[in-house]
Amino acid sequence: MSKWANAVPSRAEQSDNKRKAIIREAARVFNRRGSHGTTLEDVADRLGVTKTALYRYVNNKNDLLCACHEEAMEIANEAMEIGEREGRTGLEKIRIGMTGYLRTMISDLGVPVLILEENALAEGTGGPIIALRDAFEKRLRGLVEEGIRDGSILPVNPKLAVFMLLGAVHWVTKWYSPKGPWTAEQASSALIELATRGFAAQPGDALTSDLHQQIVFLQATEPRGS
Repeated sequence: MSKWANAVPSRAEQSDNKRKAIIREAARVFNRRGSHGTTLEDVADRLGVTKTALYRYVNNKNDLLCACHEEAMEIANEAMEIGEREGRTGLEKIRIGMTGYLRTMISDLGVPVLILEENALAEGTGGPIIALRDAFEKRLRGLVEEGIRDGSILPVNPKLAVFMLLGAVHWVTKWYSPKGPWTAEQASSALIELATRGFAAQPGDALTSDLHQQIVFLQATEPRGS
């Protein structure tokens, strides 16, 4: 039997957890200040550790930037796995997956801004990140094609549809604030419903997410003019 019956994380697991915490906190700092305006000292200060301590987990700032991109792609693919498992049509799979992806990103990381700044990576180091991104986009295009076949999505150019959707998603952290009036769940659900409505074969008469329904309620309760 393993020591402590696996109740206590191993040293390797503890190290991985610490590295993940560093990556997620770094993503928040990069999101607020931009990659060019952030130093390892900034990240260390935010974590309450020394810069020397950071070097146990990352080699340099570029290594940390790459790790943030990889984390974003891991979150994206985990969300799409849920969408593919729970959705009944191509459209449902996209909506479930992309809502989960966006919700996690804006509540935990703020990484979409980094995705818009891939040119901040050191020359010659962006290849693996671009490959991960391209694979994710290909996965989304496959779901668009599935939706066209099953009738849930209009006959559209899959690549253009995916570019439109990802453009809307990755721009959210330019305007979204967790201190604002909307929760991450509200913002992600409303935006994905609105963005996918453009290629939905049967969009319905009304939007159903919470933020959109609030407008419907306000309209219904407004006094009628004489």
